[in-house]
Amino acid sequence: MKNIILLVGNWSKESQEVKEFWLKLKKTKKFDLKIFDVSTKEGAELMDRYEVSVIPVTIVDGEIKFIGIPDIKSVEEIFDEED
Repeated sequence: MKNIILLVGNWSKESQEVKEFWLKLKKTKKFDLKIFDVSTKEGAELMDRYEVSVIPVTIVDGEIKFIGIPDIKSVEEIFDEED
């Protein structure tokens, strides 16, 4: 099962869209989803660890996969890798 981490800012419209995207996808795909606001200590630590300075960021299995809003085709490819 994929482990997905989202780094978002609650003030960011794009971040809200990415959260909604992954929460909707979770209804049809199996994956572990953790969402961190970058204004929290945990979120800031993850930003430092992955050396990113923009949001939203999608991390899949420990690797940055998307910055910004992911397109559905690229996301489908991630899940196809499991099959």
